[in-house]
Parts: sequence; structure tokens; C-alpha cells
Amino acid sequence: MTQLGSIFEPEAPGPRGRDLHADVTVPAWALGLPFAYEVRVPLDLAAEGGYARRTVSSLDTDDRVRLSLPAGFPTGGVVRLRGQGEALAGGRPGDLLVHVEVDRRRTEPPPEVRLALASMPAPAPPAEAPAPAVSYRLPVHGPPPLDATTLTWIAALLALVVAAMMFS
Repeated sequence: MTQLGSIFEPEAPGPRGRDLHADVTVPAWALGLPFAYEVRVPLDLAAEGGYARRTVSSLDTDDRVRLSLPAGFPTGGVVRLRGQGEALAGGRPGDLLVHVEVDRRRTEPPPEVRLALASMPAPAPPAEAPAPAVSYRLPVHGPPPLDATTLTWIAALLALVVAAMMFS
């Protein structure tokens, strides 16, 4: 499946190929599928001054691009596929901007897709974690009393700390 780039990641410096645009139509039943839906995108796309060859992802095949679109994807939405635009010799490729038109008339998947979906194991519902047992240890009689020896040691340590802070 094609990996989507983050708009928040900085781009690497240097020459970069042009961004290319492709229009695809996706049936409504393909939105929200648990697997990618393949669309046909030409290898050569119109660009300023003619045509430009797009970069093919290692996960896609020739003119087929695999898209995973969420169930509520809007018609007219654009998916940016980073690094799949114009291939540039000596530089990095541009991006491929896929303009998606959702065909709302096609709501039922074909039989082979229905079979594939039926054969997939249903996702397990999230297990409800049992509430953790909370226990508290309360002192029965309160803290033990401090004796004179303990108080003397605490006072001596405090005096040493104060002296060290004054002379440092």
C-alpha cells in the first residue's frame, strides 16, 4: 500500500521533481475497506510543457495505485502520495496528488469482494479490562515517635548541609 507523507515533516533540501495530478473515481463501497483499493493512474501524466513520468512505488504495480480511504472520505478529496510525482534525475521526485471522485451510485461491492470480506475474520471486540483492585495501607497507630538520638543525627546532618552550602 502507498504510504502517505506527513505535511508536518520537513522536506529534504535539493532539487525536486514537479507535483503531478491524477483524477480517479472510487465506488462508495470501497471506502472504509480493511484492505487497499486499486485505482488506475497513468504512468505519464500531463505537466507543464507536455508529459512527465511519475515515480512508481515499490508497493504498487505499473499503472495501479493502491489506496486505503476511510469510510467518510469526501468526494473531491485529495490524497497526497509523497515521492510519487515526477521522477527527477539527480534529485528527489515530486508528489502525486490524487483527486478522488466518489461514485455514490455504486454502494454494493461485487460478489468477489463480498466473498473476500465474508472470509475475513471479524475483528475481536476490545476486551474490557477488569477494574484494577485498589488497596490502601493505613497505619494503625501512626508513625513511630522520634527519640532523642534520631533527632540529634537529623540536626547534625542539617548543620553539615548548611555549612557546605555556605562555604561552596
